Amino acid sequence: MAAAPAQIQIRYIQEEDRILMRINTVASEEFRFWLTRRFLMRLWPVLQDALMSSPAVKQHSDYSSRQAIVAFEHERAQSKAAFNNPFRDADHLPLGTNPLLVVKAGFRHKENGALQIAFKDNHDKGVDLNLSNELLHLLCKLLDDAAQQSDWKMTALLPNITETASPVAAHQLN
Repeated sequence: MAAAPAQIQIRYIQEEDRILMRINTVASEEFRFWLTRRFLMRLWPVLQDALMSSPAVKQHSDYSSRQAIVAFEHERAQSKAAFNNPFRDADHLPLGTNPLLVVKAGFRHKENGALQIAFKDNHDKGVDLNLSNELLHLLCKLLDDAAQQSDWKMTALLPNITETASPVAAHQLN
């Protein structure tokens, strides 16, 4: 099942020692996932590679230029996001009300430069998310913020990107 995100909320839940990711789609469906530290540690390098593989970044051969383009894309994506809009609860939850515990993810680059990420549980139940480069940057920002709020002592997902925007208070995007 493929979905186009309309709104994403990502929060660290201390009692569960997990990250709760909720995604509303343009089709008014909501998907809920638990992300563990172990899973996020495996996801980090893949997301970093995905950020470095945008068409604008791949045009440059030297690493510092590629990093500068990623930083520019990251800042531009954040400037367009509506982080403070409240997350809307959806009536239709195709995977149920309880969040799925994500244990694997698949990635596929689309022809238009978008990235498709498949989040699955042990029974291959899950969803494929179609993310534009902009949405990928915002997803990374939200995941990074949630991980940094935990006591997981993870390195920043975007360690070489200097943030010029103020920290995000609400961990959601539209």
